[in-house]
Amino acid sequence: MKNILIHCAMEKEGGKIAKKLNLEKIDTEELLTIYSGIIKETQINLIITGIGKQKTAIGLTKYLCKNKIPDLIINIGYAGSTNTEIGKWISIDKSYNLEWYIPGEEKYSMLDFGNQELETIEELEKLPCYSSETFVTKTDIKENVIFDMELHSVSIIADMYKIPLISMKKISDNLNMDDYYKNIETENIMELESSVFYIEKYIK
Repeated sequence: MKNILIHCAMEKEGGKIAKKLNLEKIDTEELLTIYSGIIKETQINLIITGIGKQKTAIGLTKYLCKNKIPDLIINIGYAGSTNTEIGKWISIDKSYNLEWYIPGEEKYSMLDFGNQELETIEELEKLPCYSSETFVTKTDIKENVIFDMELHSVSIIADMYKIPLISMKKISDNLNMDDYYKNIETENIMELESSVFYIEKYIK
């Protein structure tokens, strides 16, 4: 049986997706809430780890230590962007760590982990994502890019376990805190249930 793991940071991100997929909450512990169900012949588990790279790394590691290694991880959540339309879905093609910088040696990319190419969704625009432990409101990066607070930890762990990884991000703001808090209450912009349309393509 195929086994897909969906990762979200927040209950308000993952809870509605779980409901749309008819998943049942089976466990709640510190830094890890698990929803589970079977669709067709595919086991679907959805975990919520909390916000940030550290909580994500701890929660995802706890899950993988106790459960069957999935055939695919799908990371879903809100993200900021330098210049992408708010409310648009983006398929992430590369994952970077915004705070990772060793002068003269490494910047944004760790040479030993987290360098796998993410699988992408054909219908969506592809952009790179930089993960930060803080909400990004300004940047020196000139290209159109995405900013989140979790993906790089998921990418490192997926790389270690050789698990294919997909990341879908819904744009919540263009590096503006006021816009984020305004948009987060706008249901037609910030809904995440439409991600199920793309998830279903991977269910056999």
